[in-house]
Amino acid sequence: MSKSAPKRKTSIKIRGKAKAKAKLRTGAAAKSKASGATKSKTATDRPIYLTEADVRRLVSVKDAIATLEVLFATWSDRSTINLPRQRAQIGGGAFNLMGAAWGPKQLFGLKAYYGARGGRFHVLLYSSADGRLIAMIEADSLGQMRTGAASGIATRLLAKPEACTLGVIGAGKQAFAQVAAVCAVRPIEMVHVFSRAAERREAFAREVERKLHVAAEPSPSAEAAITDADVATTITNSTEPVLRANWLKSGVHVNVAGANAAARHEVDAETVLRATVRATDQVAQAKVEAGEYRELVSAGRLQWSDIVELGDLATGKANGRLGPADITLFKSLGIALEDVAFADLISRRAAEQGVGKPMP
Repeated sequence: MSKSAPKRKTSIKIRGKAKAKAKLRTGAAAKSKASGATKSKTATDRPIYLTEADVRRLVSVKDAIATLEVLFATWSDRSTINLPRQRAQIGGGAFNLMGAAWGPKQLFGLKAYYGARGGRFHVLLYSSADGRLIAMIEADSLGQMRTGAASGIATRLLAKPEACTLGVIGAGKQAFAQVAAVCAVRPIEMVHVFSRAAERREAFAREVERKLHVAAEPSPSAEAAITDADVATTITNSTEPVLRANWLKSGVHVNVAGANAAARHEVDAETVLRATVRATDQVAQAKVEAGEYRELVSAGRLQWSDIVELGDLATGKANGRLGPADITLFKSLGIALEDVAFADLISRRAAEQGVGKPMP
């Protein structure tokens, strides 16, 4: 008995040490698991950076139209706020800054870009629930799609339901989204396109046929592109009118989508005056940027109260087309609210699909 007692004590000590080690291992594992969970949560909360290629992979013009319809349905909400674009001349171009708050979605953000050859576009999207940055998005493609979408919504609200012919003046990088948006909301069967460069208008017509499966043909003149059009779109940066009122047939809807500076005019004064509905994204921004409207208001031939906002048309606050012979006109400027709303969809899609690079 005297010899067995020490052995039992040693055995108890060994078992005690084993239990202690097991407890330490369990504690360490739990701590490691908790640490992993913290790291995972932190990674989830980190903002993401999305490239132009990411944006093109995630969304389309049709997605932009659907998004802006949701946005403009909240136009009368007091927490839906757009800050008109500000410009600062620097170097050979201008620094452009625009911002907005979309209260119903607890979002705010800004777009900044340099308006010159080689300029880059970026949108920063934030949550107003906690103030955190959600995403930084390269925004050239985003801008092209949302600008096209605004024309698409205006066309849906103002063009005749049976409109089937589209005339386009301009075939630059913004033009395709304009055509795609109109084709998404009306049964377009033929697209006529004019650009000063014959080879460019030919190539653009083939691109429309290939990508949208709609017949398209290059026109020898701007007038030839417009005279038979049920919907007419200008998408240039011209300082002189490229579209004349006497080219327009009865009942046409016109999207004036290319110029957003006071010194630029894509359509003549008579086109604006013939329109029974004159619309824009936001009147406050139009007072700074819409050359076609500003000139007529300054001359006393038009009043700002004659201009309706796209959001008011969308919510029924303003009247649209009253008859088949009406000529309607949408002066597109591109506003930050449209960028913020579309950036929200892009960032949510990116999170769902694991696209984008986490930022610090």
